[in-house]
Amino acid sequence: MKDIAVMYHYVKTNDWKGIVSLEPEIFEQQIDILNKSYEIVSPDDLRKPRGLKPRCVLTFDDGTKDQYTIAFQIMKNKGVPGYFTVMSSPLLDEVVPIFHLVHIVLSFHSDEEIWGDLRGRYDVDEVPQLSGIYSYEKDIYRRYNKYAFNFFLTKDQARDYLQEKAIKVFGTSKNLIDQYYVSKNEFMEMKSQGMTIGVHCAHHTPYCGDANIFYKDEIEPCGLFLKNELNITPEWYTPAFGGGEQYKAMFRDLEPILREHGYKAGFATTPGKNNGLSNFWLNRYDCIHVPPFKSIEN
Repeated sequence: MKDIAVMYHYVKTNDWKGIVSLEPEIFEQQIDILNKSYEIVSPDDLRKPRGLKPRCVLTFDDGTKDQYTIAFQIMKNKGVPGYFTVMSSPLLDEVVPIFHLVHIVLSFHSDEEIWGDLRGRYDVDEVPQLSGIYSYEKDIYRRYNKYAFNFFLTKDQARDYLQEKAIKVFGTSKNLIDQYYVSKNEFMEMKSQGMTIGVHCAHHTPYCGDANIFYKDEIEPCGLFLKNELNITPEWYTPAFGGGEQYKAMFRDLEPILREHGYKAGFATTPGKNNGLSNFWLNRYDCIHVPPFKSIEN
């Protein structure tokens, strides 16, 4: 009898064409399915002896507003706890990571329009031949745009273009942050209602290969935000991108640093079950890829 964790990102109606979101009705159904076979608990409950059922932790990455306005409200009504993580740079510095800017721009502007803009502004003639990594995208312009933003353009080029387009949607940078991310006061309310708040990242970058630098750049600033702004001692960690391509080295090298700073566990993106907190890095199932949880009920 082993425990599980389930990973969520966007929980909202599917009206943004630039993201993959989980419909609120499906989220409710998943909670009901899980409740039949698992006890839905907070991360701290994994330290306690099991009851009659294995345990399940509902986890949320990136701190987008829908997690407060939709997911949290559903969970509060159903009386189940969850684990929500903070990305501190948007809240402290009004800096939105590029991947979220991509989600916004692809949701509010046509792909053909964006590709036309990029061709007029940058030399992107090689992109169509290089964009095979996104061959699953039915729209060829979506394929080209995603490759251009994520791999071809420099970070400065991508940010300049995306931020300009995103600001046109929200009006100001402050409006973007206020409408897109869970606020400090909303995190405080979630905490008061029994939700666990943990560290996700500062800037949402994958593991860089140096555990000490990565801790100082991505984890410590977010931990200080929790401590100084939310009065929360950081004890739970979820790495951006699951650590990225170097996640195995991250598991090995970052664990002792996190333990030294009082962290109890980290939630990975590797699928699988868990045995309480017997391991520091806890496996998680992605909610999008395993509905309706048949593969984890056996």
